[in-house]
Amino acid sequence: MNKFITGFIFPILLLSAPVVSLAASDGKAIYNKSCTGCHGTEVFTRADRRVNNLGKLKNRVKQCSYAVEAKWFDEEINAVTDYLNKNFYKF
Repeated sequence: MNKFITGFIFPILLLSAPVVSLAASDGKAIYNKSCTGCHGTEVFTRADRRVNNLGKLKNRVKQCSYAVEAKWFDEEINAVTDYLNKNFYKF
């Protein structure tokens, strides 16, 4: 019976799990919901911005998600990072 579960049932469960992939458009929605209470988009275009590469941008998004207690998954962090990069930073 144990081989039946691990050899047959478990792979079927894995294949039936939904794959979540968020696009930059989802990142915009997430940003609008969670980030605009603290700041607008002007922080992304100022001359003295500290974020100057994609890695720093992702870390900043992650830090901000913790600050607002958003409890984002990696997919949501990536979606917001992609949105900000495509529309403002362009790394």
